[in-house]
Amino acid sequence: MNANISPSGADGRFARAALALILAFLALRLVWAAWLPLIADEAYGVVVSRYPTLSYFDHPPLAFGFARAAAWLFGTESVFVVRLPHVLMGALTGWMLFLVTRRAFGASAGFWAVGAYSVAPFFLGSAGAFVVPDGPLNAFALTALWMVLPALLGDDPMPMRRWFGAGLAFGLALLSKYTAFLFGASVFALLLLAPTGRRELARPGPWLAGLVALACLAPVVVWNWQNGWVSFTFQSDRAATGGFNPLNFLLIQLGQAAYLLPWTWAASLVLVVRGLFAGDARRIFAAFAAPPIIIFGAIGFATAEPLAHWAMPGYLFAFPLLGNWCAYRLSGWRRARGGILAGSALFSAAVALAVAVQANSAGVTRALGIAVERDFDWTFLSWSALREDFAARGILADPQAFIVSTSWNTGGKSAHAVGPQIPAAPPLFDQRHFALSPDPRLAGRTRGYLVEPTWPADVEITLAALRRNADQRFEQSGEPWVVVQTRGGTPAFSIVVLPVTPR
Repeated sequence: MNANISPSGADGRFARAALALILAFLALRLVWAAWLPLIADEAYGVVVSRYPTLSYFDHPPLAFGFARAAAWLFGTESVFVVRLPHVLMGALTGWMLFLVTRRAFGASAGFWAVGAYSVAPFFLGSAGAFVVPDGPLNAFALTALWMVLPALLGDDPMPMRRWFGAGLAFGLALLSKYTAFLFGASVFALLLLAPTGRRELARPGPWLAGLVALACLAPVVVWNWQNGWVSFTFQSDRAATGGFNPLNFLLIQLGQAAYLLPWTWAASLVLVVRGLFAGDARRIFAAFAAPPIIIFGAIGFATAEPLAHWAMPGYLFAFPLLGNWCAYRLSGWRRARGGILAGSALFSAAVALAVAVQANSAGVTRALGIAVERDFDWTFLSWSALREDFAARGILADPQAFIVSTSWNTGGKSAHAVGPQIPAAPPLFDQRHFALSPDPRLAGRTRGYLVEPTWPADVEITLAALRRNADQRFEQSGEPWVVVQTRGGTPAFSIVVLPVTPR
C-alpha cells in the first residue's frame, strides 16, 4: 500500500469533493442524455431488444438489457429513458473508482482519479451516457476489483462471501462486454505471481468466484451454441480484416488521445509502464491497464476499423495511477493541477453541450456564421421527420405496415424513429441481430416501407439503388416519396421511402 495515504481527518473532505464532482457530471450527463439524439448503435440496441434473447449478435445481453428494462418500466423508448440506466452507471463507475483508489492509495488520490475520469470525453459521453456496453462493463469491473482488492494487496484472507460478490460482479461484467475476460485473466495472474495470492488460490474462494462468473456467462454460451458461435466469430473477424496497417494504428492512438484528453492519455501511458515495474499497489493497476492497451494496440496494426475505444477499459484502470501521481508527485503544484482539472472540466463540458446544440439545431455553426451542409450524418441526427410523415399518412395505425432498411444501423434508426408499433424486417444487407431474432409480428404483413437516408443532391441515385437492391426480396407496390429531416429549420438530410410488398 502507498505510504502517502491521506490522514483520516482528510478522507471525508476528499470523499465529499469526489462525490460533488460525480454529481455535477451526473447532472451534465442527464441534460446531455435527454438532448442528444440516439446514435445508430444505440437505436439498433433498443430496437433489437424489443424481443429479448439470451444474448445478441454483437454483444452479451446486458449491453442492451438495461435500456430495455427502463423502456418497459416507464412504458416508452424515449431517448432519456433508455439512456437513464447507462447515465447512472457512469456515476456509479466514478464512485467505485474513488473507492478502489482510496483503498490502494488514499482519499486524495481517489479524488484526482475521479477528476481524470470525469473530464475524459469518452467516459463523460459514450461510456457514461450512451446505450452501449461500456458503461455496465466499467461499473461491474470496478465493483469486482473493489471486492477482490484485499486479496491482491496481500491483506488477510478474504471471506467466501466477498469472493462470491467478486465472482458475481465479474460475471455481470462478462454479461456486458466480452473484453471483460481480460480483467479475470489479470486477477488470476496477480494472484499466481504473489506468495499471498498463491495462498489464496489454495483456498476455495477464488475458484468459487470463477464458477459464479462462468454461471453468469452461461446464457451467452447457450445462445452462441444455438447460433453457430456467431458473436465470437463476428468479434474475432473484426480484429483481423485490414492486413498490416500502421496508419490505422496511428489513427487509433490519436483517437485515444482525443477520447481521454492528450495530457491524460500521455500521462496514463507513462504511469502504466512505470507501474509494471513497481513493487507496490501501482503494479496491480498497471496489470489491469496494460493488457487492453497492448492487445488492442497490436490489433490496430491488423484491423481495418480504427476503433480507439476498444482499449478504453485499460485506461479506466490507469486512472488510479494518475490519481496517485497527482495527489503525491504533484502535491507541490496545487494551483497547476487544480487549474488543469478545472480547465479540462470546462473544456469537456463545453464540447459536450456544443455537440448537443449542433446536432439538434446547428446552433454552433449558425452562431459562428459558418455554412455547414454535412457535419453530423444520419447515424447521429434525429429521424423525427420520418415518424411525423408516417403519422400524417396513417401508416402508424396500419396493422399491415412494416419498415425495412438496407443495413443494421439505418434499420435501427428508422425503426426507433417510427416507434415499436411498427415491426422492423431484417435489413437487405448486414443484418446482424435483426436476422437472428426477427419480429414475430412480421408474419402476414403485406405493406412494407423500404427507407434509406441520403443527401438531398443524391436522392435519385439512392432511389435507383434502392430499387435494384430490393428486387430479390420485395416488389414495388406504390410510388416513392422523400422525407426531409430538418435541423434548426433547415434541411439536414433526406429519407427516401419506397413502398414494397414481400415477394
